[in-house]
Amino acid sequence: MTLFEELKRRKVFRVAGTYAVVAWILMQIGEVTFPALNIPEWVMSTLVVVLLAGFPIAIIFAWIFDKTPEGFIKTKGEVVNSDDDREWYTKKRTYFTVIGILSGFIIGIYGPQILNNETNQTKLKDGIQKLAILPFSNIRPNEETDFLGYALSDEIINRLGYLKSLIVRPATVVKKYRGVEISPEEVGQELEVDLILTGSYLKDNDRLRLNTELMNIAKNERVWSKSMTVNYNDIFAIQDSVAGSIITQLKGEISPGEQTQLPESIANPEAYELYLKAKAIDRVVISDTKRTVLLLQKSIELDDNYTPAWTLLAEMYNQLANYGIDPWVNLDKAENALIKAFDLNPDYESSYGIIISLFTDLNRIIEAYSYGVKGLRLYPNNPLIFDGLGYAFRYAGLLSESAEIYSKASSYFFEPDRSVSSKIYESRGYLYAGNYIKSRQKMDETIKYANEEGTELSSYHLFYDGIDYLYNGDDKNAFRRFDETYQIDPLQIFAQYGQIYKLLSLGKNQKAISFIKEIEKVNIHDGEQTYRQIQFYAQLGQPKKALDKMKLTIDRGFFPYPYFVSDRFLDPIRDEPRFSELMKIIKAKHIEFKTLYESTMDLSLFTDASD
Repeated sequence: MTLFEELKRRKVFRVAGTYAVVAWILMQIGEVTFPALNIPEWVMSTLVVVLLAGFPIAIIFAWIFDKTPEGFIKTKGEVVNSDDDREWYTKKRTYFTVIGILSGFIIGIYGPQILNNETNQTKLKDGIQKLAILPFSNIRPNEETDFLGYALSDEIINRLGYLKSLIVRPATVVKKYRGVEISPEEVGQELEVDLILTGSYLKDNDRLRLNTELMNIAKNERVWSKSMTVNYNDIFAIQDSVAGSIITQLKGEISPGEQTQLPESIANPEAYELYLKAKAIDRVVISDTKRTVLLLQKSIELDDNYTPAWTLLAEMYNQLANYGIDPWVNLDKAENALIKAFDLNPDYESSYGIIISLFTDLNRIIEAYSYGVKGLRLYPNNPLIFDGLGYAFRYAGLLSESAEIYSKASSYFFEPDRSVSSKIYESRGYLYAGNYIKSRQKMDETIKYANEEGTELSSYHLFYDGIDYLYNGDDKNAFRRFDETYQIDPLQIFAQYGQIYKLLSLGKNQKAISFIKEIEKVNIHDGEQTYRQIQFYAQLGQPKKALDKMKLTIDRGFFPYPYFVSDRFLDPIRDEPRFSELMKIIKAKHIEFKTLYESTMDLSLFTDASD
C-alpha cells in the first residue's frame, strides 16, 4: 500500500481539511469581532498560534486513532510485504510523531510572522528611533469628517509621547502634510526619520475603517500594514490598536516598564468628537482660539473626566490672557482647568509644559519648578518642559541655567519656528546676565538659522533682536528692528515698546510718553513686561512711578537679581532709598530659588536628558 493510500485510509486528509476550514472560520470571526469588543490584539495572535500548533497534533491523532462507536481506538495497520513483519503504521508511527512535534514547535514560534501581515517584526537598530505619523487621508472627503485625518494621527502621536526610546515628530511638524500628496521617502528626508506611518480612513454611517502602513525608509520596505473597522463611537479602539502595534514592532528597544504605560482613553464619544474638532483648528487669530474654547467647553459638559480636554482648555485660556483678553480672569480659568487635569491624571505629559509657564506668571515659581522637575523625570525628551523651565529660571535670575536649558529645548524642538523662539530665549539669558557679546553672537546665529530654514521672524522676534542691538550700543540696527516690528502690527505691545525705546534714545520724551499712556491702558499680567515700564519711567526721570512698577514687577514674580544689578536703564533710580529696599527683596527671592535649585536639581535631567 502506498503512503497516499494509507493516509487516505486513515482519514488524515479529511481531518486536515476539516481542521483547516474550522480554523479559518475562527480566525475570520476573531478578525471581525475582536476589535469591536476591544479585545487586545495579543488574543488574536495567541489564537493563531494555538490553531497553527494544533494542526500537526490533529494530523498525528488522525494517523494513530480512529473514531468508532466504542470511542477512539488505535487504527489497525495493513500488513505490508516486507522482511520486517511489523505492521506498516507501527514502523512509521515514531517518525510521524517526531515530525509532528517538531512541526508544531516550529510553527508555534514562527507562525505569526508567516501569516500575520503586521508581525513581520524587525527590531530597531541603532539609529532607527525616529518616527513620523502623517495626517491620515479621507477616502471620501467632506467637511464633517475631514478633521479626523489630523486629529487621529495627533492622538496616536500623543499616545507614543511617553516613550523614552522613541522620538516621535510632533503633530505641529507633520500638520503641513495635510492634503498633500508626497512620497514617504520625501517625508523621511525632510523630517529626518527612519519610520513613516501613513493611513487612510472612511466613515460610512456609524462605521469607521482605517488602513495604516508603516514604512522603513532606509530599507524602502513595508514593515507592516493594518486594517480595522470599528463603530464610530469607538475611535479609541483604532488609536490604541495602531499605537500598540507600533510598540509591538519596536518592543526589542522598549523597556518592559514602557510597554505597560500606553495611556488609556475613556470619554463620551460625542465629547471626544468635539475635542478632536477643537484640536484640529489652526489657531492663527484670536477668533480661532475663542472657537476652540467653545468646542472644549461643550465637550467637557458632556464628559468632564477627560484629561486632554481640560489640558487643552487651560492652554487656550492662557493664550487668551496673553492676548490681553481679561488676563486675570482667564489665568484663573487656566489654573482651575489644569488642577482638574492633574486630578484626573497627574502623569499626563502635555499638562507639564503649560503649568510651568502659568505658575511662573502667577508668581508661584517654586511650584512651577517642582512640576518641571517631575515632568522631566517622566518625559526627559519633552522640549515644552525644557522651555517652561527656561522661562522660570529667567524669571528667578538663574540666567546661565536659563540659557543652557533653552539651548537644550531648541535641540529637541524639530519645528524651526519653535526652535527659533527657544534660541532667542537662550540669547536673552546672556543679555540679562550682562554678557552682551555672547548674546549678540547667539542672536546672529539664530537669525541665520531662521533664514536657512525659511522661518519668518515674528514681530516678537524682531523686537528682541532690536533690544539686543540696543544693549550692544548699535542704535542704528536697533531702531531698524523696532520700526520693522511697528510696521507689522502697530497695535502690538512689543511694537509700541520698540518705539518707546527708540524715542527715549533720541530724546523725544513727549512722543515716548504718548506711547506709554497707551500701554498703561492694557492690563498687563506679565512681570517681565512690567519691568520695561520701570526702565521707561527711570529714563524719563520719574522715580516714584518707576519704583511703583518695580514693586509690581516683583509681585508678578519677575526677580532676576543679576539683571536688576547690571541693567544700565535703571541707573537713574539706583540712588533712591526705596530702590535699595526693593533690591533686598529681589535678592532674597533670587537666593531662595537658587538654593532650592542647587539642593534639589538632578543634573542628568538638565544636561543630558537624551541618555
